[in-house]
Amino acid sequence: MINVKKEGKLTIRDIAALAGVSAGTVSRTMNGQAGVGQETRQRIQQIIEEHRFQVDPTARMLSTGRSQTLAVVFPLHASEVVMHPIYPALIGALGDAAERAGYDILLLTQSAEKAAHVVDTVTRRRVDGVVLPAAGPRDPLIKQLTGIGAPTVLIGHRTNREGVGWVDSDHDSAAHDLTRLMLDTGRRELVLLNGPAHVSACKLRSAGFWKCVQAAGDAVTSAREIRVPFDTDAATAEALKILGDPSRPTGVVCGSDTIAAGVMDAAHSLGLRVPDDVAVTGFDDRSFAARTTPTLTTVRMPLDDIGRTAAQMLFAMISGGPAPRKVILPTEIILRGSTPARED
Repeated sequence: MINVKKEGKLTIRDIAALAGVSAGTVSRTMNGQAGVGQETRQRIQQIIEEHRFQVDPTARMLSTGRSQTLAVVFPLHASEVVMHPIYPALIGALGDAAERAGYDILLLTQSAEKAAHVVDTVTRRRVDGVVLPAAGPRDPLIKQLTGIGAPTVLIGHRTNREGVGWVDSDHDSAAHDLTRLMLDTGRRELVLLNGPAHVSACKLRSAGFWKCVQAAGDAVTSAREIRVPFDTDAATAEALKILGDPSRPTGVVCGSDTIAAGVMDAAHSLGLRVPDDVAVTGFDDRSFAARTTPTLTTVRMPLDDIGRTAAQMLFAMISGGPAPRKVILPTEIILRGSTPARED
């Protein structure tokens, strides 16, 4: 008969004795690591739940050097993160994966001049790894985090920097396919109304658009790219100029759904019909895209898969296990009423 103390807090060794396994097996189970059979994992988890077992975080940090904490850092105010069309879904996917693996999530927001504060917090709290869902090519935080040896994963930005992993979706392929859709539906005068030039995704969307235009050759009568903020009012103002011109485009590929909404507003104001007079596509598949008039053809990104993949990549980097460090996940084009049916 196994004797386990009935008074005081149980230890990992006590849980191991009850489960008939080693303390290392219990530890791997609690940390979401591989090497534990499903039946054994379930037995250990059941014992942990029955005994309401919790590891003392201070003791765990002292014994392992890890805090079981991941930091998710945004160069934005908290209110901007919450209201963003993409970030809440990413945080949810990251948080769910972290919880299953026994990690806590520390959400950090910062302005560009407060990068040093983030590095100090990561160091002082002994954060095990960092996810940057909004990093850009000139973000100084990437270099600073790798400088202190913090495992770091980027979302939506690709880099060749040593020691950094990244997860992205195929923005360039999606933009290429949207442009091809315009050509296949008889649109020969094209405009890419893209987002800001410093946004990595917008650079990829630009590359996909121009790749398709160049491959189409004489099938394209005219093509140009214009940059606007991710703001419907700004997009409307620009679209009024573009669509009010006698040489207006017959197809507008937009860098986001908010930009596309501005283009559709401008078209309605000028008495143009969408998609008969001008076809419009967006990007992001925000909730309102299915409620515009007409409904908006757009691109859906695999946000849950991106969040989970980033978390799993970070777990592998923390533990030193093998895992891909560069992952591109496929998007999906959602065909709706703002583009006509393909020509036969």
